[in-house]
Amino acid sequence: MDAIFDKAAFMRHALDAVPSIVMVVDEDVRVLYRNKAARSLLSGEKIYSRRAGDVMHCIHSADSPGGCGTGPHCADCVLRGSVNSAFSGKPVVRAATEVRVSVKGRELVLPALISASLFSMDGQIYALVVLEDISELAELRSVLPICSSCKKIRNEAGAWEPVEVYIKSRIPGSPLSHGLCPACLKKHYPANSD
Repeated sequence: MDAIFDKAAFMRHALDAVPSIVMVVDEDVRVLYRNKAARSLLSGEKIYSRRAGDVMHCIHSADSPGGCGTGPHCADCVLRGSVNSAFSGKPVVRAATEVRVSVKGRELVLPALISASLFSMDGQIYALVVLEDISELAELRSVLPICSSCKKIRNEAGAWEPVEVYIKSRIPGSPLSHGLCPACLKKHYPANSD
């Protein structure tokens, strides 16, 4: 049974089963492998052996003719910094960042957690990088525009939704319950509030 774990095909299938973006990169953050979840963000004909920022269409990869890793913003890049830390012996676990990419001419901001750790294979050292999409969490932590009177929440399209609809549309399967606080019970049902 243990022989199956030694096979590269098994590892590819295992990494493809991970719902987060997973990449294997070298020290210069060149993509050597990407899992199934990463293929939607890292698409195109020539992906492998190119730097992650170039293939992810990072908005800063075009800041310098050298591409990803050579521009003024690259020194603060959490992805590149995490890989550098991993190669210096300090694995990074869930560093928060906003990945800013260009998709069809529009800037897209993806709140993410990045982890990077080293592994070796056949005498070569690589970094395994995981990008976890935390868009839903970031949205829930953001300030919600809520009506002071009816308590509806304004959505991204500018429409006002009841709190229950807003939560259900963003957290499918979330259990909601209704009740009355003591003040509302007294206001709406004074005979039952004693």
